[in-house]
Amino acid sequence: MFNNQQVMDLPKHSDIQLKPLADKALLHVQLNWLAFYIPFCAVLVAVCYFNPAFASRSQTYLLIGVPILIAISMLYNVVSIKLQGFALRTHDIAFKKGVIWQQVTILPLARVQHMEIHQGPIERKLKLASLKLFSAGGVSADLQISGLTHEQCKNIRQFVQSYRQDDTAAPAELADE
Repeated sequence: MFNNQQVMDLPKHSDIQLKPLADKALLHVQLNWLAFYIPFCAVLVAVCYFNPAFASRSQTYLLIGVPILIAISMLYNVVSIKLQGFALRTHDIAFKKGVIWQQVTILPLARVQHMEIHQGPIERKLKLASLKLFSAGGVSADLQISGLTHEQCKNIRQFVQSYRQDDTAAPAELADE
């Protein structure tokens, strides 16, 4: 006879002890933004050089606005990286992100279909990596954690793979009884 057990002790996601991202995660994010701002400023300089009318009308705004924009985005990155964290628990992995709108994503390890470790050129230089976890039925990653060390990514991948192997071995053991 089937009996549906009541679960009374569900852990609260607010009680999760999150680990911070790698020390160089902030540097990685700042370098990525600089890779955007340098060409952006170069285009603005070129536009001002070739269009003197535009330059004379917007010089004050550009000289004040662009540095303020860069400073605000760099400060936002500092706060954002400080608030991010991840937790690898017995049956799931959690990731928290967001400054204004905070989001906690919890992915059960039993649902993970495959994983990818990604390293761009800046990440490789800083010995960082991004981990993407995919579950059934989705085309895009259900959980992506950037700013981990490459070693952390490999350890998490190994943990998830061993969890899946234990999960698939359990029904075989039950079938033998």
